[in-house]
Amino acid sequence: MQFIYSTNSTQIAKQIQQMSARLPELEAPLVIDPTEASINNTFDRLVLCLNDRRVQLINEFRLKQKDKQAAETVRIKSLEELSNAKANLQAQMKQDLLHSMRENIMKDIVTKIKQLDVKVKETEVRFDCKTQELEESISVLGQLVEREIISTPNYPALLQPSISVGEKFNAVGIAYDETSQLIYVADGNGSICVISITGKYIVSFCKGQVHMPSGIAISGRHGSGIGEFHIPRSITIAPNKDVFITDSHNNRVVVMTPQLKHKQYITHNTMTRPSDLKFQDNKVYILSSTDNPCLHVFNSTGEKLRSFISCSKEGNEQVGGCYSFCFDKKQNIIMGDSCTKNIKVFSQEGSLLHRLGDTQEEDKRIRTEGIVVTSDNKIICASFLTKFALHIFC
Repeated sequence: MQFIYSTNSTQIAKQIQQMSARLPELEAPLVIDPTEASINNTFDRLVLCLNDRRVQLINEFRLKQKDKQAAETVRIKSLEELSNAKANLQAQMKQDLLHSMRENIMKDIVTKIKQLDVKVKETEVRFDCKTQELEESISVLGQLVEREIISTPNYPALLQPSISVGEKFNAVGIAYDETSQLIYVADGNGSICVISITGKYIVSFCKGQVHMPSGIAISGRHGSGIGEFHIPRSITIAPNKDVFITDSHNNRVVVMTPQLKHKQYITHNTMTRPSDLKFQDNKVYILSSTDNPCLHVFNSTGEKLRSFISCSKEGNEQVGGCYSFCFDKKQNIIMGDSCTKNIKVFSQEGSLLHRLGDTQEEDKRIRTEGIVVTSDNKIICASFLTKFALHIFC
């Protein structure tokens, strides 16, 4: 007898009947109990439910796995995006930091360059000042040495001028060029005359272009304000290239830059009608003219140091009226006295050393409007309203 196993009792019964039909010699199959069949059916349904549930669980698990894989993929993608964003942010921050550092470095460089420029300029100014001081010291030392080795001019032998020329003009100002040995005379008739040191007439120029030239050559207006003048009489260039102008009827000396910009005034209540100005040993010597003849000495900042060579109230006249003066190699002061019509030589202490040009001859009389001393101790003076306009003592 063949054993047949089936999870379905109906199918089992059917299979038994089919076997009985093929094998009639076999005994009829046993009748299956209905209760047992019901239990078997219940059991079969339970197995089917379990199988269905197992399949459902498997499918749900697969779906969850799939969802989990998708979520993991999304998470991985998000992480990658975050990582890329982080890298981009770091790169941008690094670039911004480098840019900021670069800007700060450039600002620091620009600031340091400006500071360096300021220091360079300060150094240049200090260097220029030191150089100027050194040059002035060397100049003063040179003058001192020169005074010791150069003999004093033999003034007593120069009582009369060696050369007198210029009968056709009136001299009101004078300048001498050591290089060319030419004398430039401001002619009150309105021109500039050039004469050699031997008294030979060379040429005239500016005729008709100037009126009563007196050694002044600067742009200005009539008045008493800045840039204004009232009868300026002389112009002098300082060692530092500043321009000094004696503004006589405003009772002051005007100091201007080399570019002719106003810088300062030099004034004092005892200084009236300044007519001439010279520099010596870092000091400014200013000559007052006829109202109160006197020589005033100021330092480079405009502070008055002393006054000397004046006309005393007691009548002991040292000078009567002067418009011009100069220094010789011994630093003696040579003045042209237009009142006594001669030339006087004073020491730095104000003592009268010599009188030159004293004469009763009308042709030789001197009314000095300008005076210079050459390097070889020749004295040249311009004379106004006299027969001869130019006198040379040599």
